[in-house]
Amino acid sequence: MTSRTATPADPSDDELEILRQSNIGRLLDEVHVGFDQLALSYLKQRGYPMLSASHTHVLRTMRLEGARVTDMAEQAGISKQAMSKLVAAFEQHGFVEWRTNPNDGRSRMVYATAAGRQLLAHGVAALQRAEDEYFSELTADERETLRTLLKLAQENRQRNRWSDWRRRRA
Repeated sequence: MTSRTATPADPSDDELEILRQSNIGRLLDEVHVGFDQLALSYLKQRGYPMLSASHTHVLRTMRLEGARVTDMAEQAGISKQAMSKLVAAFEQHGFVEWRTNPNDGRSRMVYATAAGRQLLAHGVAALQRAEDEYFSELTADERETLRTLLKLAQENRQRNRWSDWRRRRA
């Protein structure tokens, strides 16, 4: 039987808890979830009570000129099956429709309907309102610095191709 002996590098339970509460990944996750909840609440106020947090994956990846579900799923970081279910819900509500891909005549693509375009417009307004409220204590320069730093982290992730990772919320 092997047992692990304590080393000077072993953190205490208190140190572990501090790390759990203050590591950048956790803070980003909590801000992300809170921001999405706020933006979603604004969309619900605008008449979209059927939307849930998982539907933000579709809103973030819908394209006015159409998109393949595979591309939407990859961009959202969720499985194709999960995205297909979300798109099906959007189709039931009349926000999207399927059409044949004009480039190859075989595959199908997801297009925003008139109602979907209106939803996207309301979504943009909800995002701006959420950003204004969520980050109201930051100056314009601080917001731009935050945006720049987050973009750098995003580019680093893309450059290092951590693409097999999937979001846990879908």
